[in-house]
Amino acid sequence: MISTEARNRATAQWKEIMEKDFDIGYVAGVDEPSPEYRTAAASEYAAYQLGQINRKLDRIIAALGSSN
Repeated sequence: MISTEARNRATAQWKEIMEKDFDIGYVAGVDEPSPEYRTAAASEYAAYQLGQINRKLDRIIAALGSSN
């Protein structure tokens, strides 16, 4: 079982990666990951970014609704 400290570290590292501009982190032709890995990484990044946009829009809509 993973410790709470290790889980928190992994979560913080994942969040840090997701909040940066997308970079698959490889040199083409040298250490290129599989197409499946690249697709999964891009999908996960896109899902995270869409979630962030959704949260911001929810706050904007709530603020507009409370101002009326």
